[in-house]
Amino acid sequence: MRNDGQIDRVEDYTNAFLGMAYLMLITVLVFVWGVWGYPVALATCAGLHLAIRRWGLWRAAQLAAWDARVDAVLAKRH
Repeated sequence: MRNDGQIDRVEDYTNAFLGMAYLMLITVLVFVWGVWGYPVALATCAGLHLAIRRWGLWRAAQLAAWDARVDAVLAKRH
């Protein structure tokens, strides 16, 4: 180590810092997306699943009612 009063230049780590800051930012954003986005997406999918299931049950009931009416009309004709 020299002690002659001269200050040496230090290496420029700006690009390395910016690269690591970018990776940390992406990691944090993915984590936030996972924490907040996944439950919201899961709730949306669950809601859509229940709505589609209820709609299918309603359609099946309507079809059964229609078939019962048609069978009643056909039974009266014979």
